[in-house]
Amino acid sequence: MSVCNASLVAVRKDASNVYMFRRSESSDDDDKRLKRREKNRVAAQRSRKRQTQRADELHEAYECLEQENSSLRKEVQLLIEEQRLLTEALKAHEPLCPVLNCSINTAHRAKESSLPPGSVSR
Repeated sequence: MSVCNASLVAVRKDASNVYMFRRSESSDDDDKRLKRREKNRVAAQRSRKRQTQRADELHEAYECLEQENSSLRKEVQLLIEEQRLLTEALKAHEPLCPVLNCSINTAHRAKESSLPPGSVSR
């Protein structure tokens, strides 16, 4: 083998080794990239699952609050109706009430009506 051929073979061997080195380096990079992608995929799945669970919890809370709101609105309507009935009963009772129609109370009312507006009787 000539010196020229020997150096060419050495260069080829070096190039082959570099290629093999780059190939194994590339293989390591591919493995790392695949592991990273898999890890990211799993993390994304967990994130989507948590997001879905949170949305479900918020929807349940919304439904509970809607039911409570509806119940409270019905209670308010019942209380308004009760107030109306009690006011009517009081108005119907006032003309017949002996306490309101007694002479002491009548005198007191007359005194209050003679006072200027905004003053307090004692």
